[in-house]
Amino acid sequence: MSEAGSRLEHVSESGFHEAGPGTSLIDPCPGEPAQVLDALVAAIADTAPEELEPWRLTDRRLIAELATAQVRATRAQARWLALLAEAEAREATQRELGLQTANWVTNQNTHWARSARDEVRFAVRLAEAPVVGAALGRGEVSVEQARVIVTGLSRLPVELDAGEREQVAEHLVELAGEFGPYGLSRLANRAVEVVAPEAGEDADRRALERIEAEQMRDRYVSWRRDPDGGWILRGKLGKVAGAQVVGLLRAMASRHRSAVLLTSEEISHAQAAADALVTLADHYSSCGEAPQYGADRPRVLVNIDYDVLVGKLGTATLLNTGDRITAREARRLACDAGILPVVMGGDSVPLDVGRERRLFTSTLRQLVIRRDEGCAFPGCDRGPAECEVHHILSWLLGGATSLSNGVLLCTFHHHVVEPDPKDPNAGWLIRLDARGNPEIGAPPGRGAPPGERRWRQHHRYRT
Repeated sequence: MSEAGSRLEHVSESGFHEAGPGTSLIDPCPGEPAQVLDALVAAIADTAPEELEPWRLTDRRLIAELATAQVRATRAQARWLALLAEAEAREATQRELGLQTANWVTNQNTHWARSARDEVRFAVRLAEAPVVGAALGRGEVSVEQARVIVTGLSRLPVELDAGEREQVAEHLVELAGEFGPYGLSRLANRAVEVVAPEAGEDADRRALERIEAEQMRDRYVSWRRDPDGGWILRGKLGKVAGAQVVGLLRAMASRHRSAVLLTSEEISHAQAAADALVTLADHYSSCGEAPQYGADRPRVLVNIDYDVLVGKLGTATLLNTGDRITAREARRLACDAGILPVVMGGDSVPLDVGRERRLFTSTLRQLVIRRDEGCAFPGCDRGPAECEVHHILSWLLGGATSLSNGVLLCTFHHHVVEPDPKDPNAGWLIRLDARGNPEIGAPPGRGAPPGERRWRQHHRYRT
């Protein structure tokens, strides 16, 4: 029996035994859990993976298998990166297939184009730092830690010789057992002090200058679609620009989340931040300063049948992307949007296009703003620039476009109060009090006796 097999048998005899059919694995052995886990991880790591369903493992064995799987995955990733670096150095895919290495990776349908380029770049840097590559191959550092270390090594002063660079790499690999990727990223910028203390302060200054230049060079925002038509945004900003954007989003998201929670709706911090980003876009668009794109200002174009718009079951289509949206969302957009009627002939051929009409003109909108001063939903503090004009009685049901039938609502609360044409009285309602100020009525039974409606008013109309 091999040494690894003997160790596994010893650990098993110490407190683990194979389960019979229909039973779950193993009773934990007495003693220190950490010591048993370390012994078990060491034994499992040198043996073939056991084909046991995770649910059959005790908690201790599950953790041990999890740690072992992580080491094996890291070793496999190290092998992949080593092969990738060698392929890039040889230009193997270019010579054999006519593809750059990153293009070949993308062509395997496993990576986005940007992530493929990043992977190749990382593999090349890792090959240039054999100390880090060897540690990754042994599973002593994770891929994330290795990425941070090689990035730090690339920023070392040019006057450091190969020996000093290797010393820095060895020092950072040793620290990987104590620090995660974030901590290592901070230590990597100061690692030169270990091998060249006399140059530490000047090296630190120059490292910061290089980092700032790299952040300016590498800044980006990209977007892609997920399978259900949603948008996934990614990006990288420099320290100062990132702090500005994140600070603004954090402040807006915190305020927005507080307002949403007052309606008894659930909203996470991440959802609030997403809504804050949309609010910024809405605000910029409403200012009328957006530049032209495609011979027109940026806007969302919706195609919807008139019968569906006024309440018939159906869907609408975003002409910008071809995606379908719910009729409810289209009706909300129609509250404060330009409407362009198109007469269609057979086979859906456009025959005539009417004149666009603005449902709430700029003059009428200003009157609504003067009266409401911002979102009229109780507890919301969104200003007029962040609001849309909503028809109190839906224009789909014959409601007039007038001061007495309009109310300012932020995008979120506009979603909340948008009625269902099939049952307009089932959701939230809005009415004007004797002084002409809006009041909001919750759905029947919410905060009121069954069948009754609780009416509330924003504090600005009561003070």
